[in-house]
Amino acid sequence: MSRPQLQDAWQAMRILKTFSLQQVRDAIEHTTLDSLKAFAKRLIAAKAIAENVDYEHITYTVLNAQYKPFKQVNNSDAKQKNSGRQRMWQSMRILNEFDAGQVASTADISVASARSYISILKKAGYIFVVKSAPRTGSVIERAGETTIYRMLKNTGPKRPVPKATGVFDPNTNELVEFNAVQRKTVKIAPVTLGEAHDFNN
Repeated sequence: MSRPQLQDAWQAMRILKTFSLQQVRDAIEHTTLDSLKAFAKRLIAAKAIAENVDYEHITYTVLNAQYKPFKQVNNSDAKQKNSGRQRMWQSMRILNEFDAGQVASTADISVASARSYISILKKAGYIFVVKSAPRTGSVIERAGETTIYRMLKNTGPKRPVPKATGVFDPNTNELVEFNAVQRKTVKIAPVTLGEAHDFNN
């Protein structure tokens, strides 16, 4: 496998935590089981993952999610941004239901970047809000409460690319336009003068 494919495989393993190689293969869709077996042996030797054998069924567990199987390649800012979005997209596809913090930690990017890309995908109809974070209450009451999202349109392994009016989806080769924002009209009931102060003595 190429280095980007290995990076995708390792990211999928870290997200799944306990997995079979077939699950990783299904998640990234661009490698073979033989390649994953070779990569898994390397990770076992480095004590990054452990092999669990239950009769003939083999699964693996991540022991060290911070392990770096390879050195990061110096890329341009644009490539790093695209790579980050690819990792975020893959995280969302594997998690299916997530918050910005989970996407950020599994994709190795900032929470602000995760929120930005999530907002873009939400506007394009790829994900939707399952549970909104509370806007009222004390800081203690709101602690740990975050907005939860769910994947709605999992079109394939390639990330949707933000454009001016929507996102270009390389999986379908289509431009998906942003949803129009529906603004609610606030209606104020008419009030007759004197009504508000009409008290019974």
